[in-house]
Amino acid sequence: MSRPNTPKDNPVAERFMRTFKEHKVNDRTFQKELFYQIEINSKFKGYRKVFNLFVKDINFKPNSKSGNKSPEQYDVDASTASMLMIEPTYSKAFSEFYGEDFRREPVDEFKMQNNNIVSILDEITAKQAEVVNKTPFDFYEDNLALKVIDERLKEVQGLLQRNPDITRQYVEEAILPIQDMLESMDDKLNILLPKKRRERQTLQLRDPVYTELFDVFLAAAGSTSKYKQDLKCAQLKIAYTILFYVGLRVNEIRFFQEKDIQDAIKTSQFSVVHFKQREPYIHVISDLAVKELKRLKHQYHIVFVKYKYEYLFGKNKPIDDKHLIKTMNQDLKHTCEINQIPYNIKSHSFRINMISQLLKNTSVQNAADIIGHRDIKSTMAYKRYALNKKEIQKLLNKIDQDP
Repeated sequence: MSRPNTPKDNPVAERFMRTFKEHKVNDRTFQKELFYQIEINSKFKGYRKVFNLFVKDINFKPNSKSGNKSPEQYDVDASTASMLMIEPTYSKAFSEFYGEDFRREPVDEFKMQNNNIVSILDEITAKQAEVVNKTPFDFYEDNLALKVIDERLKEVQGLLQRNPDITRQYVEEAILPIQDMLESMDDKLNILLPKKRRERQTLQLRDPVYTELFDVFLAAAGSTSKYKQDLKCAQLKIAYTILFYVGLRVNEIRFFQEKDIQDAIKTSQFSVVHFKQREPYIHVISDLAVKELKRLKHQYHIVFVKYKYEYLFGKNKPIDDKHLIKTMNQDLKHTCEINQIPYNIKSHSFRINMISQLLKNTSVQNAADIIGHRDIKSTMAYKRYALNKKEIQKLLNKIDQDP
């Protein structure tokens, strides 16, 4: 806490400069030290380093006004005492030379309390050191000292009890460096120690959304929403249509705006940035896809006009990808439960269906190019869906009928 400004500030600054010029480190003044460094090294430019050296030495050296304490120690004591006190109503007041200031009284009172706590802490420290240096037989001769310590400790305890918030803050600040040190040590140990292999969790295979299922999910989209049901219904219907007819990932439609969809209707293609590769890619869409997207005019009006959303799933910025996937999965799961659909349908099931249909009608390489896979191995992972369940059952039944 700073003192009030006075007309004597200029003399104080001059006295400090005089003290600084006369102060010696290694039996050399500041000026002589600079000349000495230049003499040693003609390219010397470390003036700031020398200046900081002298300032630090002055701060840690006791002077006549601070008694046996250095200015640095005096600041530390005052800061410690402030941690045990409630913050003042006003942090500072104007100079008394500029007239009366109603803030000066609480500021002066805070400073006085600060000095009282510092004196109590100093007295306790001195008495504790005195007691420690004595033998057990000397305690009988100095009971008064023990009583003083007890009284002072009670005073400090009273201060802490009257200021629980400051006490908690003080303890947290004292523990924080230790916590940071332990976390840093833990990070270093994790780097040195061999990493354990994470157990890979095997998930249940997801089923594709075939055409007959798509109509069911589209009709029930957003029916479980309790808040802005018309908005959720419109958003999910637009999203399901794009996912089903284009085969994009859920993360790639988060950034769609109304202009992107309208441009796709006009040009029969979506220009997107792939979520995994972080590369731009053009997805050509069919005539049926364009027709189905045109039919969603009412849904576009609700999302982009009525609620003034900038993005399909975001008022001012795109929705978080995990939250969007969770929202879709919950909606699809509810539709499966209501309609008793016994399949494992997730948000990625639309893409699985698109790739499955491509594998039935074209080569793996063509399917990879259309869907945007870099490697055909990624496309081959969907080969299990090249035949639908009815076709697989038909083949198996045929095998069972053969002798």
